[in-house]
Amino acid sequence: MTTAYHPQTNGLTERFNKTLADMLAMYVDVEQKTWDRILPSVTFAYNTARQDTTEPIEYTAPDFVARLVTQAEESCQLARIRTLEEQEKDRRRYNSRHRVVLYQPGDLVWIYIPVHKVGRSEKLLKKYFGLYQVLRKLSDVTYQVHDFDPTSRRRKSKDIVHVLRMKPYYDPDLQAHFNDSVASDDRRFGESTPSTGRNDYTGPTTRSRSKALKQTR
Repeated sequence: MTTAYHPQTNGLTERFNKTLADMLAMYVDVEQKTWDRILPSVTFAYNTARQDTTEPIEYTAPDFVARLVTQAEESCQLARIRTLEEQEKDRRRYNSRHRVVLYQPGDLVWIYIPVHKVGRSEKLLKKYFGLYQVLRKLSDVTYQVHDFDPTSRRRKSKDIVHVLRMKPYYDPDLQAHFNDSVASDDRRFGESTPSTGRNDYTGPTTRSRSKALKQTR
């Protein structure tokens, strides 16, 4: 129990009150009307100061910092594991539908180049350009190509493209010759295109066409 006019009975509190008053006196204005505004700053300064009795700074949170560091490390490890799992899922999903296409040096290819023209529909624009010739394979998914024009003497520009942007080129003359050979073999062996029993589609049945069909019946 404390008694009036005897501060020694509550020395810790009274000592703090004196220290607080001394600190406020250093920053308060002449009229002593700003002490309440500087009180939070003075209190923070006192709490973070080193005490001779307790020595360590009382106003610290070492446990919180340690827990925060541990939680951050665990979150990073968990995020890394989840990332690897999702990458593996994407890899399996992609490989299940992906068809491997390999090109050899000297192969002719088309290259996908996005084109945007004002006033033109992008869906109707040409998407593949060429011809380009494969120079070398840089990795499983990248090739070095250059524009192919045997009649030109200018320096050919080189480019590195992803395999997904490449499409193999087929010579129209060789394709026509192949189609003729297939048709010739079919005629030789008496093979023909099997009939489906349905009439070939000749377009939509308009009112005029319907009227003409009725007249012919």
